[in-house]
Amino acid sequence: MIKVTSKLKHFFIAVTALLLAACANTPQPPVALNTNLLANPDLKLGMVYRPPTSKATTHIYGAGCLLCYGVASALTAKLDDHLQKAIDDSELSKMNDLVKAKYSQYSKNIEYVTLPTSINRLKKFKGELGFAEKDFRPLKQTLGIDVLVVFEIYRHGAYRSFSNYFPNGDPQGHVAGILYAIDLNTNAYIHYKEINEMIQPAGEWDEPKDFPSVTTAYYQAVENVKKQLEQSI
Repeated sequence: MIKVTSKLKHFFIAVTALLLAACANTPQPPVALNTNLLANPDLKLGMVYRPPTSKATTHIYGAGCLLCYGVASALTAKLDDHLQKAIDDSELSKMNDLVKAKYSQYSKNIEYVTLPTSINRLKKFKGELGFAEKDFRPLKQTLGIDVLVVFEIYRHGAYRSFSNYFPNGDPQGHVAGILYAIDLNTNAYIHYKEINEMIQPAGEWDEPKDFPSVTTAYYQAVENVKKQLEQSI
């Protein structure tokens, strides 16, 4: 009995340590654009746009088991089919054009670049908040730029929350992504803006046959994100 108790004690200590470590990982807060750095006329900027890897769909959260997720997927299947057919990437491309145009107001030396490797494969950087977790500094010489601007959209379409099998509410119009810029001399963020917009549909969300309220909510989310980007840059 003593050995079992000792093992349980060590188990709970280990779990507690992991939880405390997880809590210690403070999320990166927003960073206002450092326009003073961009005032240098000789500064060269490279921009990367990373579009979503999948078509517009319903992004499900809270369905915590495989069976739960299967039930949730079945409940959103018709909406998924509609979103994939009705929504393309054109509005996301307009967002990307907007970001480049806004940055161009500060520097005419901005152009799209192709990274030599994926961001996930870059080495880790040991820095504090305000610095990128990956080491982007080698890209200064590789790409011949001073600042790297990254605009990425993770998800678009709809968002629906579940408690295991049961939906917590209606599907919402949804766009999620991130915009950041890095000083390649220091690996510090000179701009950091997370995007996670959700818009509640007006009226019945499952109105046949084209889910007009969810579609409208999606495009409202898109417009809201555009305004956020304009205000951020």
